[in-house]
Amino acid sequence: MRADQGLLVLATGGLVLVSNLLPGSLVEYDRSAITQGEWWRLWSGQFCHWSALHLFGNLAALAGLAIIAGRGIRRWLALLPVAAPLLSAFLLITTPALEHYRGLSGLVALLVVGTAVEGGIIGRVLGLAYLGKLIFDATTGSPSALLPDGIITAWQAHLGGILLGLVAALGFRCQASQTTENPR
Repeated sequence: MRADQGLLVLATGGLVLVSNLLPGSLVEYDRSAITQGEWWRLWSGQFCHWSALHLFGNLAALAGLAIIAGRGIRRWLALLPVAAPLLSAFLLITTPALEHYRGLSGLVALLVVGTAVEGGIIGRVLGLAYLGKLIFDATTGSPSALLPDGIITAWQAHLGGILLGLVAALGFRCQASQTTENPR
Protein backbone atom coordinates (compact mmCIF):
# COMPACT_ATOMS: atom_id res chain seq x y z
CA MET A 1 0.00 0.00 0.00
CA ARG A 2 1.33 3.41 -0.91
CA ALA A 3 1.92 5.82 1.97
CA ASP A 4 -0.76 8.26 0.79
CA GLN A 5 -3.30 5.42 0.58
CA GLY A 6 -2.32 4.28 4.05
CA LEU A 7 -2.88 7.77 5.45
CA LEU A 8 -6.31 7.99 3.82
CA VAL A 9 -7.32 4.57 5.16
CA LEU A 10 -6.11 5.68 8.61
CA ALA A 11 -8.13 8.91 8.22
CA THR A 12 -11.19 6.80 7.43
CA GLY A 13 -10.72 4.82 10.64
CA GLY A 14 -10.33 8.07 12.56
CA LEU A 15 -13.51 9.49 11.04
CA VAL A 16 -15.45 6.35 11.99
CA LEU A 17 -14.09 6.47 15.54
CA VAL A 18 -14.66 10.18 16.18
CA SER A 19 -18.04 10.25 14.44
CA ASN A 20 -19.32 7.44 16.64
CA LEU A 21 -17.90 8.74 19.92
CA LEU A 22 -19.51 12.15 19.57
CA PRO A 23 -23.26 12.60 20.02
CA GLY A 24 -24.95 11.64 16.76
CA SER A 25 -26.98 14.84 16.65
CA LEU A 26 -23.73 16.83 16.35
CA VAL A 27 -22.25 14.84 13.48
CA GLU A 28 -25.12 13.28 11.49
CA TYR A 29 -26.02 14.38 7.99
CA ASP A 30 -28.56 17.09 8.84
CA ARG A 31 -29.77 18.91 5.74
CA SER A 32 -30.67 22.18 7.46
CA ALA A 33 -27.46 22.27 9.53
CA ILE A 34 -25.35 21.68 6.41
CA THR A 35 -27.11 24.43 4.48
CA GLN A 36 -26.45 26.74 7.44
CA GLY A 37 -22.70 26.13 7.21
CA GLU A 38 -21.99 23.05 9.34
CA TRP A 39 -19.82 21.60 6.57
CA TRP A 40 -18.16 18.93 8.72
CA ARG A 41 -21.43 16.99 8.51
CA LEU A 42 -20.67 16.32 4.84
CA TRP A 43 -17.97 13.94 6.14
CA SER A 44 -19.14 12.88 9.58
CA GLY A 45 -22.70 12.03 8.55
CA GLN A 46 -21.37 9.22 6.37
CA PHE A 47 -19.40 7.73 9.28
CA CYS A 48 -21.70 8.06 12.32
CA HIS A 49 -24.44 5.50 13.01
CA TRP A 50 -27.87 5.20 14.62
CA SER A 51 -26.78 2.43 17.01
CA ALA A 52 -23.95 0.05 17.85
CA LEU A 53 -25.76 -2.68 15.87
CA HIS A 54 -25.95 -0.38 12.84
CA LEU A 55 -22.20 0.36 13.12
CA PHE A 56 -21.36 -3.32 13.57
CA GLY A 57 -23.45 -4.31 10.54
CA ASN A 58 -21.77 -1.73 8.31
CA LEU A 59 -18.28 -2.71 9.51
CA ALA A 60 -19.09 -6.39 9.00
CA ALA A 61 -20.16 -5.64 5.42
CA LEU A 62 -16.93 -3.70 4.88
CA ALA A 63 -14.87 -6.60 6.26
CA GLY A 64 -16.70 -9.10 4.05
CA LEU A 65 -16.04 -6.99 0.97
CA ALA A 66 -12.37 -6.67 1.91
CA ILE A 67 -12.09 -10.45 2.22
CA ILE A 68 -13.67 -11.03 -1.19
CA ALA A 69 -11.74 -8.27 -2.99
CA GLY A 70 -8.40 -8.84 -1.29
CA ARG A 71 -5.59 -6.30 -1.47
CA GLY A 72 -7.14 -4.56 -4.45
CA ILE A 73 -9.75 -3.00 -2.16
CA ARG A 74 -7.10 -0.87 -0.42
CA ARG A 75 -7.13 1.81 -3.08
CA TRP A 76 -10.93 1.87 -2.84
CA LEU A 77 -10.79 2.25 0.95
CA ALA A 78 -8.44 5.18 0.47
CA LEU A 79 -11.21 6.94 -1.50
CA LEU A 80 -13.68 7.00 1.39
CA PRO A 81 -12.63 10.32 3.01
CA VAL A 82 -12.87 11.97 -0.42
CA ALA A 83 -16.08 10.18 -1.41
CA ALA A 84 -17.94 10.99 1.83
CA PRO A 85 -18.61 14.70 1.10
CA LEU A 86 -19.38 13.88 -2.53
CA LEU A 87 -21.99 11.37 -1.40
CA SER A 88 -23.47 13.93 1.00
CA ALA A 89 -23.58 16.49 -1.82
CA PHE A 90 -25.35 13.88 -3.99
CA LEU A 91 -27.97 13.49 -1.25
CA LEU A 92 -28.36 17.25 -0.88
CA ILE A 93 -29.02 17.62 -4.60
CA THR A 94 -31.09 14.53 -5.36
CA THR A 95 -33.00 13.78 -2.16
CA PRO A 96 -34.49 16.97 -0.70
CA ALA A 97 -36.88 14.99 1.53
CA LEU A 98 -33.97 13.31 3.36
CA GLU A 99 -33.44 15.49 6.41
CA HIS A 100 -31.21 13.20 8.51
CA TYR A 101 -28.87 10.37 7.61
CA ARG A 102 -26.31 8.29 9.44
CA GLY A 103 -24.29 5.38 8.23
CA LEU A 104 -21.47 3.94 6.24
CA SER A 105 -23.74 2.00 3.89
CA GLY A 106 -23.58 4.52 1.04
CA LEU A 107 -19.80 4.23 1.11
CA VAL A 108 -20.10 0.46 1.44
CA ALA A 109 -22.01 0.62 -1.87
CA LEU A 110 -18.95 2.29 -3.42
CA LEU A 111 -16.88 -0.60 -2.06
CA VAL A 112 -19.33 -3.08 -3.61
CA VAL A 113 -18.32 -1.66 -6.98
CA GLY A 114 -14.68 -2.01 -5.93
CA THR A 115 -15.32 -5.62 -4.96
CA ALA A 116 -17.01 -6.28 -8.31
CA VAL A 117 -13.91 -4.91 -10.05
CA GLU A 118 -11.27 -6.47 -7.80
CA GLY A 119 -12.97 -9.64 -6.53
CA GLY A 120 -13.25 -11.83 -9.60
CA ILE A 121 -16.39 -13.82 -10.30
CA ILE A 122 -17.51 -13.80 -6.66
CA GLY A 123 -17.15 -10.02 -6.57
CA ARG A 124 -19.20 -9.63 -9.74
CA VAL A 125 -21.94 -11.92 -8.46
CA LEU A 126 -22.00 -9.94 -5.22
CA GLY A 127 -22.28 -6.72 -7.22
CA LEU A 128 -25.29 -8.05 -9.14
CA ALA A 129 -26.93 -9.26 -5.92
CA TYR A 130 -26.38 -5.82 -4.40
CA LEU A 131 -28.12 -4.19 -7.37
CA GLY A 132 -31.08 -6.50 -6.71
CA LYS A 133 -31.10 -5.44 -3.07
CA LEU A 134 -31.00 -1.78 -4.10
CA ILE A 135 -34.01 -2.25 -6.38
CA PHE A 136 -35.85 -4.10 -3.60
CA ASP A 137 -35.12 -1.33 -1.08
CA ALA A 138 -36.13 1.42 -3.50
CA THR A 139 -39.41 -0.22 -4.45
CA THR A 140 -40.54 -1.54 -1.06
CA GLY A 141 -39.25 1.05 1.41
CA SER A 142 -38.65 -1.77 3.85
CA PRO A 143 -36.70 -1.08 7.05
CA SER A 144 -33.41 -2.74 7.88
CA ALA A 145 -33.06 -4.97 10.92
CA LEU A 146 -29.91 -2.98 11.74
CA LEU A 147 -31.81 0.30 12.08
CA PRO A 148 -33.86 1.47 15.08
CA ASP A 149 -37.64 1.64 14.73
CA GLY A 150 -38.77 4.58 12.63
CA ILE A 151 -35.55 4.79 10.58
CA ILE A 152 -35.88 3.59 7.01
CA THR A 153 -33.15 2.49 4.63
CA ALA A 154 -31.85 5.46 2.63
CA TRP A 155 -31.52 3.62 -0.67
CA GLN A 156 -30.59 6.91 -2.34
CA ALA A 157 -27.28 6.87 -0.43
CA HIS A 158 -26.65 3.37 -1.75
CA LEU A 159 -27.41 4.51 -5.30
CA GLY A 160 -25.06 7.47 -4.84
CA GLY A 161 -22.36 5.14 -3.57
CA ILE A 162 -22.72 2.91 -6.60
CA LEU A 163 -22.51 5.91 -8.93
CA LEU A 164 -19.39 7.19 -7.15
CA GLY A 165 -17.94 3.67 -7.37
CA LEU A 166 -18.53 3.60 -11.11
CA VAL A 167 -16.76 6.96 -11.47
CA ALA A 168 -13.86 5.62 -9.37
CA ALA A 169 -13.67 2.46 -11.49
CA LEU A 170 -13.48 4.58 -14.62
CA GLY A 171 -10.78 6.73 -13.00
CA PHE A 172 -8.73 3.69 -11.99
CA ARG A 173 -9.09 2.27 -15.49
CA CYS A 174 -7.92 5.53 -17.09
CA GLN A 175 -5.02 5.71 -14.65
CA ALA A 176 -4.00 2.14 -15.50
CA SER A 177 -4.13 2.81 -19.24
CA GLN A 178 -1.99 5.93 -18.85
CA THR A 179 0.54 3.98 -16.80
CA THR A 180 0.64 1.27 -19.49
CA GLU A 181 1.12 3.85 -22.26
CA ASN A 182 3.73 5.89 -20.36
CA PRO A 183 5.73 3.53 -18.10
CA ARG A 184 8.25 5.30 -15.91
